[in-house]
Amino acid sequence: MPESKHRRHGRRRPRAYQTHEPERKPDPSPPWVPATGAALLVLGTLVILVGYLPGVSDALNRLPLLGSNWGLVGGFILLSIGFGFLTRWR
Repeated sequence: MPESKHRRHGRRRPRAYQTHEPERKPDPSPPWVPATGAALLVLGTLVILVGYLPGVSDALNRLPLLGSNWGLVGGFILLSIGFGFLTRWR
């Protein structure tokens, strides 16, 4: 009786435990994530700019701890939170 041909030409079939599950695409982020991130970036920039206005900087000088740097610190906090939102955007 003739021998049957081996059709895989030397390649071995991977077993079920050797194969990887197909990679799943991450779910897209909700539409409010990029809008919130962009709004926080704009708001942080505005807080930094408004903090340098003469009337606002005089009022901030009376605050304890950071003095007139409260606007700068608050603006950078808003900028960093907005940047954090935009890094999660898919």
